[in-house]
Amino acid sequence: MVETDLELAQLLCTRLCHDMAGPVGAVAAGVELIGDDPAQADEETLALIGDSSAAAARKLRFLRAALGIANGPAEDLRGLLDGYLDATAGAGGKAAVGWPAADELSAARDALGAGVNQVLLNLCLLGLEMQPGCRTLSLAVHAGGSLLTIVIDVAGSAERAHTWREDMQSAVLGTGEHPVTVKTVQGYITGQLVRALGGTFELADAPQGVKLTATFAAPLS
Repeated sequence: MVETDLELAQLLCTRLCHDMAGPVGAVAAGVELIGDDPAQADEETLALIGDSSAAAARKLRFLRAALGIANGPAEDLRGLLDGYLDATAGAGGKAAVGWPAADELSAARDALGAGVNQVLLNLCLLGLEMQPGCRTLSLAVHAGGSLLTIVIDVAGSAERAHTWREDMQSAVLGTGEHPVTVKTVQGYITGQLVRALGGTFELADAPQGVKLTATFAAPLS
């Protein structure tokens, strides 16, 4: 558990700075290569600066929507996630994403309000963190009876199947068995967002990955 709001703020700020260090540092390195004479810039240096600044902008946009105050209009969730995956893709390329149908997303928004956007983005981010080398990320929304369920299936290669981390499980479920750290604070936030909307959270193994399930009593609004 997090003992104070100050501790949570410090952990989250440290996490965000870590996320942004790579692309911002690359921009700084490119500018340093140019020095005081822009005429010294070659195509490779300009490409480094352009690609890194674009990656920084994509990551910032995603992280602001996922972890900031959700008081603005709903943003393009697909665009946000796609941009984040572009900015963080490794040598193997970015993960393929499967999205729910438009009417299923509408059902989730009707039940949970604007808060569903942050829940979806954070579930995706948590899945990416729990499955190194993620190759596929599938989102599903099931509405039936008095329940609404959001399921995120994350799969990687067989060689990089996830190693279950007890500290992350503790952070997401809020059990307090392990202290929340910079590495687990986003999982803690995800669990808090789900519970703030009256939901429950489950983590489970899946073929070559993990399965995250958030269940809510619907309608809530």
